[in-house]
Amino acid sequence: MSGGRHIGLILVAAGGLGLGGGCASKPALVAESQRPSWMPPEMKCPQEAPEQMKKMGLMLGDRIPVVVDETQNRPGSARYKSRFVMSVPKVEEGELKDVSIAGYLYVANHRVFGRYDRAYVRYYEDGKVRDFYEVPFCGVLLDPRWDKDGEGILSYPGPERGTAVVQDARGVILVVDRFP
Repeated sequence: MSGGRHIGLILVAAGGLGLGGGCASKPALVAESQRPSWMPPEMKCPQEAPEQMKKMGLMLGDRIPVVVDETQNRPGSARYKSRFVMSVPKVEEGELKDVSIAGYLYVANHRVFGRYDRAYVRYYEDGKVRDFYEVPFCGVLLDPRWDKDGEGILSYPGPERGTAVVQDARGVILVVDRFP
């Protein structure tokens, strides 16, 4: 009989500690990101970018045709990996003819994403490039043929791990005020 009494005391003590018999509280909600895992990391546009782009004659929604990576400025396919790049606008005149737009490429399984956060403006003395200065910028890379179905350039897996192959070296930078 004394054995049963000890079990009852143990159960009462366990209930008092919240180990089975106490009030249950709701578990804390964990915030989950709705961002797909293949999207590039979240980035913010530089705060001064809208003002600077306006000075360059650019408006939100403008599309700038570019060679995505100036080191691959040739006809035919291009191979990309996630890294910093300089893109060259394909314009003959205007504010952008002396500009390189810089940012980061992110290679996913099926797309190459670009996030551009600065531009380098060249200036000249006596007809020769003297130097350049950096200005804030905000733009994303679009595929010139398929931009209606999302951002980035459609790609195929490259021959080396972490690389992607695209049809050609051209793309479009869309001027934005925030990165998706």
